[in-house]
Amino acid sequence: MFVPKKAAAAVTTLGALTAAIALAAPTATAAVTRIDVAPGLSFGSSGSYGTGCSYTVTATARPGVAVVFLDEVDGNRTDTTFKPVGPVTDASGKASTTWTPAKKGEHKIWAAEYVQGETYFLTSVTVGTGISTGPACVVLP
Repeated sequence: MFVPKKAAAAVTTLGALTAAIALAAPTATAAVTRIDVAPGLSFGSSGSYGTGCSYTVTATARPGVAVVFLDEVDGNRTDTTFKPVGPVTDASGKASTTWTPAKKGEHKIWAAEYVQGETYFLTSVTVGTGISTGPACVVLP
């Protein structure tokens, strides 16, 4: 049976592409799929989040993996606003940390499984000036 070179190349390419997709599929479920930022007892004119006040940030990923969190504001990223920085997910795949923003403005919260080359998932929140009153936070513009 004779198979033209172009047809053979197309079949080989299709087979390689199918194999690549099949091999990549398990890692696609390994990423963080959600980030939730609980506003807690914050209230005021500028929104739900204030500087110097603490909030629970929860990422959803595979159970039993460490998740690293980053806080980006004004183009600068830091992990110093999270305690702990790399919590491990529980049996339901949830990893929580306490976030205490230090600057006003638009914050991007990044989270990824603590695996080299893993893609970060992010969410954005706006932070105003916070006045912590113990369990509550008054947020000013």
